[in-house]
Amino acid sequence: MANYLKVNDFSTANFKNCVVTDFGTIHSATPRFSEQLKLYGMNGSYNQEEGTFDNYERTIRVFFERFSNLATFVEKFKAVGNQLEFSYQPDSIFYADLLDTEIIPKGMYGWELAIKLDMQPFRYHKDSKPIVFTTSGTINNPGSVYSEPIIEIEGDGDISLTIGRKTMYLAIKTKATIDCRQGKQNIYNATGAVQNTLRKRGGFFEIPPGNSGIAFVGNVRKVTIKPNWRYKV
Repeated sequence: MANYLKVNDFSTANFKNCVVTDFGTIHSATPRFSEQLKLYGMNGSYNQEEGTFDNYERTIRVFFERFSNLATFVEKFKAVGNQLEFSYQPDSIFYADLLDTEIIPKGMYGWELAIKLDMQPFRYHKDSKPIVFTTSGTINNPGSVYSEPIIEIEGDGDISLTIGRKTMYLAIKTKATIDCRQGKQNIYNATGAVQNTLRKRGGFFEIPPGNSGIAFVGNVRKVTIKPNWRYKV
């Protein structure tokens, strides 16, 4: 199969004689520093990490035989939060915002689309299966960076959930969902409505690489974790 790009589940492979000619320059997740200082008498520099990672720009080029196919593909992009899949790594997904597109005629033979993207720093495992707990246990993060899971708790009343060294206390009825993803952090009730008052105290979870213990107290029937495993490259 020719090189393809999939955007929000729509692939360039849907078009005849369409191929990605340049996937652009790939960056690994680069740590962001709160301080970068040159100190007197010290070799090199003093770098203080924030614990976060920077985005980067990437330009991808795609050849289309027909202009109408090019236009259809461009319409599949959103301004922000696009989900991408590349043919060279079909088991992974990436996230990016659209910065710009440039259309270049290629004589009588077709068109080139240059897509300029603001890439989020991580690669995500495409088919991370939900992990279910009915009793306390251990979860293993196979990735190379902390994950931001989505956690569904089935139970009633005052409960607590502990993952690693962090504990969240909630008062729930039937079910609550904890979305720990950056920029999307919310608690949802059993009907799917946002209800952050269900959380009494405790921060949102991050699961570090390696093993972490999981424990819950109270009338908890089941905990289901969508782990969102991710990697620096």
